[in-house]
Amino acid sequence: MVRDLRSWLDTVNELGLLREIRGADWDLEIGCITDMNAKHKKYTLLFDEIRGYPRGFRVLTGALLDSARVALSLGLPPTLKDMELVKAIKERLSIASTSAKDFEPRYVKSAPVFENTMEGDSVDVYKFPTPRWMAYDGGRYIGTADAVITRDPDEGWVNVGTYRIMIQSKNTATILIEAPRHARPMIDKYWKRNEPCPIAVSLGHHPLIQIFGGMEVPPRMSEYTYAGVMSGEPYEVVKGPVTGLPIPADSEIVIEGYVLPETKPEGPFAEFVGYYAGGVTQSPLIKIEAVHYRDDPIISGTIAGKPPHDYTYFRCPMRAALIWDILEKAGIPGVVGVWCHEAGYSRAFTVVSIKQMYAGQNKLAGYVAAQCRPGAVTGRYVVVVDDDIDPTNLNEVVWAMCSRSDPATGIDVIRDTIGSIIDPLADHSPDKDILEYTGSRGLIFATKPFSKMLRGEFPRVAEPDPETKKKVSEKWRHLFT
Repeated sequence: MVRDLRSWLDTVNELGLLREIRGADWDLEIGCITDMNAKHKKYTLLFDEIRGYPRGFRVLTGALLDSARVALSLGLPPTLKDMELVKAIKERLSIASTSAKDFEPRYVKSAPVFENTMEGDSVDVYKFPTPRWMAYDGGRYIGTADAVITRDPDEGWVNVGTYRIMIQSKNTATILIEAPRHARPMIDKYWKRNEPCPIAVSLGHHPLIQIFGGMEVPPRMSEYTYAGVMSGEPYEVVKGPVTGLPIPADSEIVIEGYVLPETKPEGPFAEFVGYYAGGVTQSPLIKIEAVHYRDDPIISGTIAGKPPHDYTYFRCPMRAALIWDILEKAGIPGVVGVWCHEAGYSRAFTVVSIKQMYAGQNKLAGYVAAQCRPGAVTGRYVVVVDDDIDPTNLNEVVWAMCSRSDPATGIDVIRDTIGSIIDPLADHSPDKDILEYTGSRGLIFATKPFSKMLRGEFPRVAEPDPETKKKVSEKWRHLFT
């Protein structure tokens, strides 16, 4: 596959999914258009001639709004539907544990991102049309669909995460990294040595790295390697001149610098749970030493908020495949489907479909799905349904909840598990550390009672029989196609 953002955009345009927008204002308009688009037409949007900026300095949003664009980014057929995509991703996950070394990042000597460079006193990130996404944001967020690159100083492995970055001045910015994120202990290790932490941030790149920067990739495995496994070929990187960190060779804009043991107010920001819940926090400061960028650069941007928003979709099939893979590796049989719903911002409403084989199997599946890392971080509800329920179909899921789950016996609660500062229900006491947050999980077992199912005592579903449905579908095809 050709791993280049501009080639990817050409293909998206051929699919009829790209719209170019000229003349929008970086202040609120780009954010509003992006949010409305995610809830309506779901185009990939390329903003140019942005107010106050020269032509060619562009912002991209809506990159991963459906299965076609996620599949395309992974090198899969763009014709795949939701559950087909989950199964295709899950099949590739097995390679990650057996052949990961074959897909470690490949270094190249040069890259287009070095066509232009600002260093030292000449660094000015206001050169780029960074949006103020929503009216109540604390500032202009240059890092929203970014790839933040750090290296563990002891073990040497590289993390590539997506963390929000707010501009503080022309050469400084703040970064929010919550407790469960892999970059957090890396930064702490440098600080304990009284050293600043080297950091590189790609602000525009092929959507493949955007997918994995925002997912729960296993610790000590670089997202570059994971992206290589999932796409079928190693990710190409280039050495950063300032930090020595591996930068995506397809990057459009890269900042290099150091995370200092110094904080400044960051936020509020429109968060993926749909609220301004995190408020203002004291977040680490990045001192930017250099900025590299292509001619006519593209910032990869995205906006959260009330779901569905600009990046809810791509995490649904990815997270579903990760949870499904973990369920099988935990020895839980009979899993036939997993889906993480956009209404739950891909994290808070997970549905697991199982073919029941023994009593208690539903609880095993529910608890593991709720507490494995891809399901636990900012989670809320896990619903376990039977194999006749499509986990992607909310109507079917809610029907199963209403007809197969008795509230008195079919709901469990896990208390004081991992939480998040951006949870709108969290207690934000003034002296609370970001590492202290906990929350609860609800597990709803919307499966037929196993004893009744085993004895054939559970009522038959009221729907046309398969033979008649097949005949009618063929005879009256024009009504259903």
